[in-house]
Amino acid sequence: MRHRPLIRHLVAPLLSCFLCSCVQAEETNSPPSIAASKSRVVLVRDPTAMDSFTADATKVHAMVAAGINTLTGEKDEAAAWRHFVSSNDTVGIKINTQAGPLQSTRRAVVEAIAQGLCAAGVATTNIYVFDRDPIQMRAAGYLRTGATNQMREVSIIDGTGWEPIAYFQDNLAGKLIWGDLLFGKDLDQDLSKRSHLPKLVTETITKLINVPVLQNHEVCGLAGCLYNLSLGMVDNTRRFETVGQHGDPMIAEICNMPPLRQKLVLNVVDGLIAGYAGGMGFKPQYSWHYGALYFSTDPVAIDSLCADVLEAKGRESKVPLIRPLATHIATAARLGLGQSDPAKINLSEVKP
Repeated sequence: MRHRPLIRHLVAPLLSCFLCSCVQAEETNSPPSIAASKSRVVLVRDPTAMDSFTADATKVHAMVAAGINTLTGEKDEAAAWRHFVSSNDTVGIKINTQAGPLQSTRRAVVEAIAQGLCAAGVATTNIYVFDRDPIQMRAAGYLRTGATNQMREVSIIDGTGWEPIAYFQDNLAGKLIWGDLLFGKDLDQDLSKRSHLPKLVTETITKLINVPVLQNHEVCGLAGCLYNLSLGMVDNTRRFETVGQHGDPMIAEICNMPPLRQKLVLNVVDGLIAGYAGGMGFKPQYSWHYGALYFSTDPVAIDSLCADVLEAKGRESKVPLIRPLATHIATAARLGLGQSDPAKINLSEVKP
């Protein structure tokens, strides 16, 4: 039987001057209670924002502005962004490029967010766009030579690197591969029970914005907000994505680690093109031009709504349902990471 992990705070050497977290496989106290207040989610739709597989940057920017203004109640976009960041912040924008170039977080969405951050007073040198794998990032149109200078684009592997003393530990041992921190470190059969956080998250950024795509996952049900912050960000994750695991409770427990939970300020789901079956990667027979962006401070609420959207689409095509696999959403709610109960989610749909 797997025991619930205990979140421990480790103090790094004095020169690094930051707190990190190590999750050990031991017994914990009861999870915190879920807040009674409703979670706000804003859905902005513009079916014309995508022309085939090309995003219209002007229309996408209008969608982002409408979403952030509605979420905050501000009329001015810069004022809206100041609800989440200040000029003193260093902001990380976590994208998802695992599903290939046609179903990765689209540049137009990220650039619109970066423009909003700049308007709020964040320096361009303090805006980091990142994902794990540099090969996947380049395939999705990031890390390009001569790219826009309104944000810094970095990868974790062969880039900013992993934090040795901030990790999630579970009883499951995973086979290490290239890109994992401990790969090739003379471990017994290259196995490890640890999944490390990025140094960029633990040491550099002060605020985190999460920008996944609206895509199903063949094992975890949904590769949404919670997935992007956990199995989509730490190393040595293949042990959690095997049939029968569903990434539960690991996805929720990783998202509950203080460096992630305390720095996450906003989630924006790129649903311009959505995939409801077939797993990670663009599958034309299971994808459609949804023309949507979701905005919320609550990753659980967005994931719960997105799972419903994908399930509804899947029922039309008679494909396997999302919910039986996406059990990590309910687990995250029980940990107090957000609301999964529809009665506790306030959804507003607006036009740009």
